[in-house]
Amino acid sequence: MKSKIILGILLGLIVVWALTNDGDTIEESYMHQLDFENKLADISKGRIVIEDSQIEHRDKEEDNIYKANWKGFEIYAKMGKNDWVENSYSVSTNRNVFEDKTLYENYHKLMESLIRIMDSKLTLEEIDKLIAKGVDENESPNTYDFGYERYVGKDKGNQIRFTITDRK
Repeated sequence: MKSKIILGILLGLIVVWALTNDGDTIEESYMHQLDFENKLADISKGRIVIEDSQIEHRDKEEDNIYKANWKGFEIYAKMGKNDWVENSYSVSTNRNVFEDKTLYENYHKLMESLIRIMDSKLTLEEIDKLIAKGVDENESPNTYDFGYERYVGKDKGNQIRFTITDRK
């Protein structure tokens, strides 16, 4: 009888622990690092494959960031618990994307894919309009699930940064 009580208490503790432990479950507005990289490859139909990614600890901010390089474009995102990537991304490059057709196509495909991850309801036409907007037109309609900001260097070749922020 005593062993049944002890066994019952242990099972009860295990059930309580299992129900309250979120372990490796997804965080709101986050995606696992591998899921993010796989989704990027899927959305781009295999064109964007991340092979050079890492998680860096920042002492000053006391957090971790996801960092990846794809064809000269640096992709950054804050990290949550474990390997969860926040659904807000920054992309930067020092290359002149506006004067090289292949480079611009790569830039466009990367932006298109990241925007699709943020809001899968948008049409390609809507995404193209967002990417093609002028430098000073840094607004996306409130109906979108994200906001964005773009910075282009003085001669449109020094640097470009594109930040997509989750509004959910």
